[in-house]
Amino acid sequence: MKLTKFAMIGTVIYLTLFLIDYLTALYSIGETGVYHSLLGLRIDLRMNEEELFTTFSLTPKVLFTYILWMVLVGMAYMIIKKWNHRRPIYK
Repeated sequence: MKLTKFAMIGTVIYLTLFLIDYLTALYSIGETGVYHSLLGLRIDLRMNEEELFTTFSLTPKVLFTYILWMVLVGMAYMIIKKWNHRRPIYK
């Protein structure tokens, strides 16, 4: 498997984890305030009797966790590539 395919799979997995993190953070909100998810999503919620204002923004933590995740995916790719290269072929 090529590194680009590995990176694409890693990105899809990260986006799936980000979506799960977003949904759990969004549904755990109960009152007015500023909330931060584990992967760096900032949710600013203002409620009153008539309206509900929600602002979503990304923090630098999102970039940091994505870069860290892609480094881990790259290391996994190198380990798997090295392991497959060293494995003897029996005929």
